[in-house]
Amino acid sequence: MNLDSAKFINEFIRFETLLFEWNKKVNLISRKSGSIEEHILNSVFFLAKYKFENKKSAADIGTGGGFPGIPLKILFPGTDFLLIDSIRKKTAALEDIVKEAGYKKCTVICGRAEEISSETGFKNKFDVVISKAVAPLDKLFLWGKDFLNSKGELLCIKGGNIDDELASLYKLKYKFDVKVINFVFDIPYGIEDKKAVVINKIS
Repeated sequence: MNLDSAKFINEFIRFETLLFEWNKKVNLISRKSGSIEEHILNSVFFLAKYKFENKKSAADIGTGGGFPGIPLKILFPGTDFLLIDSIRKKTAALEDIVKEAGYKKCTVICGRAEEISSETGFKNKFDVVISKAVAPLDKLFLWGKDFLNSKGELLCIKGGNIDDELASLYKLKYKFDVKVINFVFDIPYGIEDKKAVVINKIS
């Protein structure tokens, strides 16, 4: 897809400013970071080969400092986002960032994804569950599967060799389809050996 960077640059700068202010008090990203550019690129690179624009609802498991959820929210403001993390200090910071930035249809919740997914307001409600370097694929599937609606899918951002993770995933006694999308980018982008693993649950 083609996105006009000029349209979103001010929103990314606003997000960076708010994130750095909170990062002085809560460790959301490395204190050595002078920019969130790399975090953003590693949150959205998969858009080169994956259609996100038709997703009306998304849950971000283990969002941490709001990645990949908030960069995606900026690019797709019409999508409902649920940002999930089990660390209260991080979700408190994100709640303030979301409020100050004025993101609509963006909810932050503290808790374990596998427990939240069983709640009436969240079970079987989402078009996509996304995660970035949070846990192995088998755990991500078990944590995220109950969030998904009948046509929903998990999108797991991964790097490096994932053969062992895939082997463990296939051992689960569930029916699903798995697609691994590989990406190669020029060196200046700072995105190396990245993959998007798309898992579709079969009823």
